[in-house]
Amino acid sequence: MEFTKDLNYAIGWNRLNLQFLGVWPDSDGLEKNLGFTKYRWIVHAFFMLGFIILPQSAYLIIIWGDLDLMTEDLATANVPVTIACVKLFIINYHSKTLNPLLSAFFDDWNRSKSHEERSIMLSNARKARTISMLCTVMIQIMTTIYILLRITMILQMQRDQMEPDRTLICPAYFPYDVRRTSVFYLTCLGQILAAYSATVSYTGVDSFISMLVLHVCAQISNLRLTLRSLADGRTLKDKETDNFMKKLTLIVKRHEHLNWFAQTIENSFNTLMLVQILTCTMQVCFQSYQVKAILGQNNGEFPTVQLSFLVLFVAVTLIHLYIYCYVGEMLIVQSSGMSESVYESKWCNLSPKEARNLLFVMHRSAIPLRLTAGKFSTFSMKTFSEIVRTSMGYLSVLLTVSEHRN
Repeated sequence: MEFTKDLNYAIGWNRLNLQFLGVWPDSDGLEKNLGFTKYRWIVHAFFMLGFIILPQSAYLIIIWGDLDLMTEDLATANVPVTIACVKLFIINYHSKTLNPLLSAFFDDWNRSKSHEERSIMLSNARKARTISMLCTVMIQIMTTIYILLRITMILQMQRDQMEPDRTLICPAYFPYDVRRTSVFYLTCLGQILAAYSATVSYTGVDSFISMLVLHVCAQISNLRLTLRSLADGRTLKDKETDNFMKKLTLIVKRHEHLNWFAQTIENSFNTLMLVQILTCTMQVCFQSYQVKAILGQNNGEFPTVQLSFLVLFVAVTLIHLYIYCYVGEMLIVQSSGMSESVYESKWCNLSPKEARNLLFVMHRSAIPLRLTAGKFSTFSMKTFSEIVRTSMGYLSVLLTVSEHRN
C-alpha cells in the first residue's frame, strides 16, 4: 500500500502529461491501448505541424527581411512549437528503450528500504513533482495569456480599422481561403489546440527526463549510504572476508546498474538536449529583442500586458533550461561522490586486501555521470550561465543590425 502511494506520488503528474500525449513508456499500458489511444501522439503532432509549424514557416518566407515580424514569428510560436514536436517524436521513438527504465523505476520503489533511504527517494520525488507542476501551470498560463492577448489585440485593431477581418491568432499562411467564416473559426480552433498540445509536449518531456535523473540521483545517494557503512563494526582481527566481499559485490553490481540507467537517459535524449540548448539560446535572444522593441515604442501607452507576457515567456524558457542544468549538476555531484563515500567509510578497519578492493569503486566513479548536449557540452550550472551570456551576445548583434537597418 505504501509502495503504491509513494510511486503514484513520484510519477503522478508526469504520467498524466505523457498519457495525454499517448507516449507514456509503459509496455503494459501500450499493449492495452487500442485504436485511437495508441496513436494519440500522431493527432497532437498533426495539429502542431498542420496549424503552426508549417504555416508559420511559409509565412516566414513571405515576411523575410522584416526583422521585427521575423523575430515575432520565430520566438512566439514557431520555434517553441517546433521543439515541442521534436520532443514528442523523440520520446515516442525511444519508448521501447525507456520501458526497462520504467520497470527499474518501479522496482526501486518496490524494493525494501530503510527509513533514511525512503526519505531520500521521497525528497527527490518531491523535487520532480514540483518541477512538473510548476512547469505545467506556468506554461499553460502563458499560453492562455497569449491567446487572450492576441484575440484582444486583433479585435481592438479591427475596431480601429488597422487590421483586416479574419486575422488568425498565430500569423501564418494557409493554402486555402481563411476568410470564410466556418473555415476561419476551424483554423483558429486548430491553432489553439496545437498551442495546448505543444505546451504539454514541451513541458511533459522535460519533466519526465528530470524525474528519471532525480530518481537515479536518489539511488546513487542511497548506494553511497550503503558504501559508507560497509566497514562499520569491522576490525582488523575479523576474518569475515567472504561476507565483506559479498556486500561489496552487491554494491558494485548496483553501481553498474545505476550507471546503465543514467547512460540510457543520456543516449536517448542527448540529441534532444542539444536542440534544446540551441533553441533556448535563440528564444531568449528573440524574446529579449521583442521586449526591447516594445519598450522603444512611443505610442503614449505603456504596454504592461504585452511586456508581462514576454517576461513570463522568457522566464518559462529559462526555467526549462535551468531544470536540465540543475539535474545535470546533481548527477555529476552524486556520481562523483562515490569516491568520497569510500573515504568516509571506516576503511582503516579493513585488511589491506579488502581495502584495495575499494579502489575499484573509486576508480569507476573517477569520471562522473553526465547529461550532455550532443555528447560535447555538459549540463551544469556553469553551462546555464554560459547560455544566458551567449543569448545576450546574440541580442547585442541583433540590436546592432536593427539600428543599421533603421
